[in-house]
Amino acid sequence: MPRNIAEDKEKLKEKLEYIGLNLERIPTFLKEFTPFSFRPLKSYDDMSYKVYKYVNVADIEILLTPTDRLTNLNEKYKLALPIGRYLDSKTEENLEYFTTFLGMLNNTEIEQIKEIEQEQEKLKDQIPYEVKYTNNYIWQIYYSDISDKYFMLVPTNEYNNSALFYLIKKKIQAKKSRKKELIYIPISHEEYSGNFLVKSQIADLENYLWYFTKDWPSIFEVYNSKNKMQLKIVGKTKVYEKIQSTYVITLSSKEEATDLYKLIKALFILATGLPEDYSFKTKINDEGELNFAYIANNKEIVIQYSNLLEFIQNEVEQKKLLVGLEDKKIKEEQEKVQTLKEIVEKQTEDYLAKQRQIATFLECKKTFFGKVKYYFSNRKKELQNINKYRAKKHEKVETQNKEEIINRLDSVTKQYTIEDLIEICTKLDGRRKVLKNLKLDNSALELKKVNLERKIKNANIYLNEIEMHKKSIFEFWKFTNKDELPSLNEGEEEQSKEKIEKTFDYEIDIEDFGKDVDELQRRKLSKNETDAIFAVKYSINSCQILNSTKSNELTENQKNLLEQELNKLKKDYEKDIEYIKTKDFDIFGSMSDDKTKIKIINNQKHRETEKDKYNILAITQNTELSMYIDNLRNYLNLINEAFCKISSPYEMPIYIASEKEIELNNLNIFHLDQIKAVEEIKNADEIYLYKINLKENMPILYYSNIVFYDNFNQTLPLGMNLSDEVLVSLSKHKLKAKDEETFKINYLLDDYTNKVVTVKCRIWDVS
Repeated sequence: MPRNIAEDKEKLKEKLEYIGLNLERIPTFLKEFTPFSFRPLKSYDDMSYKVYKYVNVADIEILLTPTDRLTNLNEKYKLALPIGRYLDSKTEENLEYFTTFLGMLNNTEIEQIKEIEQEQEKLKDQIPYEVKYTNNYIWQIYYSDISDKYFMLVPTNEYNNSALFYLIKKKIQAKKSRKKELIYIPISHEEYSGNFLVKSQIADLENYLWYFTKDWPSIFEVYNSKNKMQLKIVGKTKVYEKIQSTYVITLSSKEEATDLYKLIKALFILATGLPEDYSFKTKINDEGELNFAYIANNKEIVIQYSNLLEFIQNEVEQKKLLVGLEDKKIKEEQEKVQTLKEIVEKQTEDYLAKQRQIATFLECKKTFFGKVKYYFSNRKKELQNINKYRAKKHEKVETQNKEEIINRLDSVTKQYTIEDLIEICTKLDGRRKVLKNLKLDNSALELKKVNLERKIKNANIYLNEIEMHKKSIFEFWKFTNKDELPSLNEGEEEQSKEKIEKTFDYEIDIEDFGKDVDELQRRKLSKNETDAIFAVKYSINSCQILNSTKSNELTENQKNLLEQELNKLKKDYEKDIEYIKTKDFDIFGSMSDDKTKIKIINNQKHRETEKDKYNILAITQNTELSMYIDNLRNYLNLINEAFCKISSPYEMPIYIASEKEIELNNLNIFHLDQIKAVEEIKNADEIYLYKINLKENMPILYYSNIVFYDNFNQTLPLGMNLSDEVLVSLSKHKLKAKDEETFKINYLLDDYTNKVVTVKCRIWDVS
């Protein structure tokens, strides 16, 4: 017998022994099979799961189908046969199936089965925080509501069949021990039960949550080992600018589910129906659940179903007061409009009279007799209006039925509803539009009044000049023969154009921005200067101390801190000593690799050598503190020279996160990406996030590709592909506090544990 065949038989025997299956004496419960009915739904997505349960392994039938996992469910079920057919080695017609079963067992490793066992052991004690788990996808267990039957549909063409053999093992163990063995699994093709929320309500809830979070949630029905159901909603939401957090909402009763549904539906109706009045912000609470906050008068109100009615009552009362105030303002504006209309009408008649007089003069000056006639006319310098001013009564802007809603709401004492709030908000919006139109009318009349005043003034100047030249017939004759006369209308002022400022968005701009700044630094900075930027990254604490010290004299405390950082670098050096020896810097310097070594950055090949912090900082086991300090002082001088060469191209925000409050009036390394800044210390109990709004042309250095690699072969790709960090010194700039905000982020530590971290954000402007 060939050796490999013998080895295969030995492995098969070992695997069969591990799962407890004797092919000579197949257990009766594996051979017996009672046919059942199953009706696959055409609309169901077979790749997603809605229901998770603890199911007794004894209740799960095993069917094998000669397909793969992605085959249509109808075809898989149509070709499926009970496992007893695949275990029958004595019947000739089943021999091919038996060979297939052995092949599946041969492709499965015991370690894979053990991995599922360990996973299910954990799942016995606790349901995963986000419901799903690592080997979630390998279970293909279905439920037939027609026959009330669970069954496993195993594609024989799949390579990983560890779930099948784990289930067989558990069924055998349960039969022998006569104990109930439960496994936590997703149930494929099972719809929501409707015990808490019906399918249409869950669909609405998904839409509402997407509207507020801009992330599609997953909603699961989860049954514990005692078959008690919970509804779990898992999703993500933005908590600050582009920083996202996971949220998990757990609903343990129909009442809780209904209350949440009503709350989110009410907020959705307000947010979509009255977007200018109501905008709700999503927040994470201490339990990692999703809350909705409404900000009014600089005060944040967390809205829950328990205080939703009170919120509606208060909003209706406030809107009623606002309607009254708007009516008062409308009345005042109507009076202003009426007064201005009367003034403008009087000015118009006055101007038309003067215009007619000027028109008469212009007509008369065309002929000799006309000039003489006009000269001897009896018109005075001060002209009377041709028509007496006649005041007209104008109808005021109608506000029909303006008290209708308020009277209706005040007519009886009652609890207000969403309908009442929307109705009075609509009425208030109508009042605001009327007031806005009146203000526009007022502004237009003011402008018309000013223009008429100017035109009347010009007309008076024109007429006065005519009268001045009527003292002598010869002087009048000379005046009327002039080619150019004063302009009656005054020109309009040219309006200045508003400058559009460039803004920086990390996700959109970083690729092109990174290439630009990397190209700039390669062109303007020397190799020593890029080495200095690299050195600061790995000795930032020491550089901050030395940069803040005006003289060369250091205090004992400062020396101790510098020595601590040096010792830390020495310890890291000792850990990496084997790797360091292979680089052999004494012979090759920084060119430790030859030109044939290919590396990849952002899918682009290059042949450059990565810089080494120990080499650049001159760290060895024998490095003395004085030498370390002198080296850093030299690099700081180079940094100051580099700051004179590179600046920010436009206004841009930068971020730094810390576990405690820090001073920002020194040399610091910031992130361009706020998400990476927070992720860097996400295990902290509390995070301080500082956002600095840099001005245009401020000194700044970028950790672009050239900082991390030497470019001797000129093959290094352009960009900021290795870091999003920048180096900034704020010692010569003034910081002005702009705003503060506190929010929470819910982090998943592992499949079963979460951690809610409070982030205190401080926003500063730089000048």
